[in-house]
Amino acid sequence: MPDSAIHGAQVPSHDAILDAATALIARLGYAGASISKISAASGSPASSIYWHFGSKDGIYLAVLRRARQRLVGSLPGTRPAGDTAGDRLTAFLDGASAAFENHPHDLRLLLSLGMLDEGVGAAAIAELREYRLALRQWATDSLDHVFGLTDRPAIADELARFMLSVVGGSAIARWFDGPVTPLPVRQLRVALLALARHHALPLDESIS
Repeated sequence: MPDSAIHGAQVPSHDAILDAATALIARLGYAGASISKISAASGSPASSIYWHFGSKDGIYLAVLRRARQRLVGSLPGTRPAGDTAGDRLTAFLDGASAAFENHPHDLRLLLSLGMLDEGVGAAAIAELREYRLALRQWATDSLDHVFGLTDRPAIADELARFMLSVVGGSAIARWFDGPVTPLPVRQLRVALLALARHHALPLDESIS
């Protein structure tokens, strides 16, 4: 039976409840975003929230799944354009930066594993792990293409891990400092090129 049939046609939608829950959990964490606060922020009665999601863990899991789908879906393809490694790296980092800027709530939710409360259920932690695996695969495949590492997968994985550690640190900084914290694209480019040179990867001599 539709939720509106139970509570009336003016009850906020499933997505409206998720929007309110996402903003609250991103700002207050799992423990601080109570059902009563989600109810007040969304304008939906608690009974409607329980009808849609079953429990607080259920709404948290739904928030994480939607955040993962939106953020992973916003990432550029794994074959950034460019004739040289430097051009491809620029395209890759520009795409990553755009995703970082356009999804501040999703990054807070998905990258701040160290801030999880002890009460979070196993399903939510598993969802976070799935997200991190998907993000790592995207970064590895992209950097493989940037530097031509088809026969050196361990180096592509190392570069991806480093890049994602910087992204994660920037997301945590944004948690404390707000949306003014950008992804440090220029410094990340310098660092990735330095790592590429460390591994003696072929680079255009004009790259800086």
